Amino acid sequence: MKIILYGKQGHAYTVAFKNFLNSTDQLYVYKDVSKDIEAREHSKRLYKGVVKFPTLFVDDQVFLTPTTEEFNKIMQDLKLRA
Repeated sequence: MKIILYGKQGHAYTVAFKNFLNSTDQLYVYKDVSKDIEAREHSKRLYKGVVKFPTLFVDDQVFLTPTTEEFNKIMQDLKLRA
């Protein structure tokens, strides 16, 4: 399973999602859209010209600005636990 998280340092949802992922054994890639030009441009394409975050990629699925409830459901469906 491949997980990528786009976010921004200090952003509440980003911090919470990273903390959860860090507490699991699942490897993931984090890209800060304020520092990673490629991730920022990709975000603009996903959100029609606007940079938004967090964005979660799980294999071939893209979850645009998931709420905490949505993120928790995704993690539950993936059977990931802290």
